[in-house]
Amino acid sequence: MSHHQPDDHRSPEQLVAAGLLHRHPDGRPVPALGHSPIAYVSTALRAELAALAIAPSAAEATAAALLRTLADRAVDAALAPGNERAPHDDLYVTDPAHIGPHRRTVWFQRSGRGGPITVTYAP
Repeated sequence: MSHHQPDDHRSPEQLVAAGLLHRHPDGRPVPALGHSPIAYVSTALRAELAALAIAPSAAEATAAALLRTLADRAVDAALAPGNERAPHDDLYVTDPAHIGPHRRTVWFQRSGRGGPITVTYAP
């Protein structure tokens, strides 16, 4: 398993400005993510979660609720067989889930020790 996403050397805020990430409005800590809140969500993931809403007016609430559900089921990647030497508390992964037309794995990647968590599809 590749443990880190490719680094394009831009900060999360630069990626927000470029339209690749969105700030996540729910700052509540997530117990499964080491009691850390989600800070950023990839634009692609957010759009696919919002598209699952039953009405356009519910898109943001649907995306937030589904993201929270995914986060609650994420596990520390260092606990996966063969990944025992990976650092703990910097990458959490989900089992593949049906999001849009495909089964996808979602990564909850921490930026540095104690840093913000960004949610993306696994590469």
